[in-house]
Amino acid sequence: MGETLRELERVRDKGFKILKENLTPVELIEFLQIISNGTGDYTKEKYESEEELTIEDFEKYIAENN
Repeated sequence: MGETLRELERVRDKGFKILKENLTPVELIEFLQIISNGTGDYTKEKYESEEELTIEDFEKYIAENN
């Protein structure tokens, strides 16, 4: 496996082009979801977090992203 990053990007781009030409947008998204492995344990991590979002944090986020 001596592929360079550039070669891997070329193969990825070629693959996406083939998928885009042969699948509808919905089918493409469904295909990508099927092959995506994902990592971690979302449910476990969600409940392990001790950090809670405050109203002030939320208001600050809204102000910064509008």
